[in-house]
Amino acid sequence: MAYPKRNELLKGRWRSSRRNHTGQVRIIAGEWRGRRVTVAARPQLRPTPNRLRETLFNWLGDSVRGCNVLDLYAGTGILGFESLSRGASHATFVENDRRTLTKLREACQQFDLEAAQAAVVEANAIKWLEHNRTRWDLVFLDPPFHANREYKRVLSRIVSHLSEKGMVYVESASRNETVTCSLEEWKSKEIGEVRIQLFRRHTHNP
Repeated sequence: MAYPKRNELLKGRWRSSRRNHTGQVRIIAGEWRGRRVTVAARPQLRPTPNRLRETLFNWLGDSVRGCNVLDLYAGTGILGFESLSRGASHATFVENDRRTLTKLREACQQFDLEAAQAAVVEANAIKWLEHNRTRWDLVFLDPPFHANREYKRVLSRIVSHLSEKGMVYVESASRNETVTCSLEEWKSKEIGEVRIQLFRRHTHNP
């Protein structure tokens, strides 16, 4: 994930402590509404702000319930935890930064999540997808904003991992070229410096 923006820091969306090198992100709805996820205060982390999460989950509505969720480039894991709070059946968090992984595992313990509900995987997202055969109902894709090539490479592999009604959420910098793929862009919006898109398999009207 890309670097945090100063205005987000000032507005309290990313509360950090220099003393213990940790931060907190608040879950905005569902079973754990108001609870905070403690995450590593790493310079590369950029937690998805409340406003973007509200928009995304308004788009998704009740479709989150019962979903098998994949949070790639998980970082803080807030999208996966937000999904679990709203009724997703399982979330897999894929991350390759050791300190961030430690905080993700601690967060799973904080919410008393068992293996049947969540898994934290240390891996490179693209290499991991190449060897995984699971079908996902909802995939969150939020790589570092400067890694433009990552989007196309990952999206080309994600398609075969989607369930019949699977969807992919993509977060990117609005200044960059719009992300495209073989999936249908169902929803999109630009909020400040961020562009969010929701893709799904092509629908055919009768």
